[in-house]
Amino acid sequence: MASTTGVSTETQMTPYESLLWSVWLPRVRSSINNVWSATEPDSALTLFDSWRDLLPPFIHDNVLDQLIIPKIQKAVSEWNPKIAAQSLQAIVFPWLSHVGLRMEDLVGDAKRKVRSNLRGWKVGDGVPKDLIPWKDIFGSKDWDNVLLKYIIPKLSSTLRENFAVNPRSQDLGPLNAVLEWAGIIRDSILARVLEAEFFGKWLSTLHVWLTSKKPNFDEIVEWYQFWKKKVFPEHLLEYPSVASGFERGLQLMNSAMALGPNAAAKLPKPDLTRDPLTPGTTVGGKSKAANGTARPQPSHAADVSFRTIVDEFAAAHNLLLMPTQRTHERSRMPLYRVSSNTSGKGGILVYLLDDVVWAGEGDEWKPVSLEEMVLRATKKQ
Repeated sequence: MASTTGVSTETQMTPYESLLWSVWLPRVRSSINNVWSATEPDSALTLFDSWRDLLPPFIHDNVLDQLIIPKIQKAVSEWNPKIAAQSLQAIVFPWLSHVGLRMEDLVGDAKRKVRSNLRGWKVGDGVPKDLIPWKDIFGSKDWDNVLLKYIIPKLSSTLRENFAVNPRSQDLGPLNAVLEWAGIIRDSILARVLEAEFFGKWLSTLHVWLTSKKPNFDEIVEWYQFWKKKVFPEHLLEYPSVASGFERGLQLMNSAMALGPNAAAKLPKPDLTRDPLTPGTTVGGKSKAANGTARPQPSHAADVSFRTIVDEFAAAHNLLLMPTQRTHERSRMPLYRVSSNTSGKGGILVYLLDDVVWAGEGDEWKPVSLEEMVLRATKKQ
């Protein structure tokens, strides 16, 4: 009798192996196929652990490859976080120490399911339950890329479109929805989102308040402390992109007090044209030496969230995404140079449109993946 795992005929089995193959395995097969549910792994785990040292390798492999893993894969494929009684890791993780080299296939299916669910995630859904354990399964690089692709754009959008700074009646809902991701999204990335989408609104409101008739500085100071001490997690305040936002607010307050009654007419509006994704900021959020003056945001600039994805991916490969002050002739999108040289030499030119990187190839511009962008830029240093 030949096995499905490539075992030769029954004449090559020992009497013990033949007994297991002919009597034990059919009963186990029937039970697993007809009774056992992969969403409740304990009974199969107990059986597998109890018999593991007693099973010949070909029967051990048959149980895994033909019975258990297919049911796990089916359960992963059918798993829906909105109706599932069990988390995805409750289906997959208990088997990781048992499957050996099969782990990549098993985990690969689960990772695709995680990506699929994050792709359809909405800010109003809150942080998906039991998401954190997948961070180690993905690895830091892939984890960052998944969140940058599927989560960061939505968080940026909710701050941009749904959040307002209103001292009289403050709704923190959209901001709290973003801050809930602290500890899941890398702090340096989250700090960039806040720099791009929060501080402009916050500084503008502060300026309006400071230039109103007879501003109450005690209330303004209390308001400032509220944001810095009670709203923002302390670990985010350590990042220059966040700390500088509050520092600019403090400087604005000091200038207003120094101007006194003249503040309404003479207090300069905060400069909101600074692009947090210029080469002046590294992936870790620490400032490099600035060169040149701040430039206004081009009217057709790519969405900041996708620029974040491209910028972070480039930075992870020791490259910079640098504005060139030029635009693509046909699309009128701003051109960026992807290079490791801070002088702006070498590398390649790209523009960003519809969440796609377009790179020059002779006289033509073609869409390229982030990996291809990095490969081309690295070759042309």
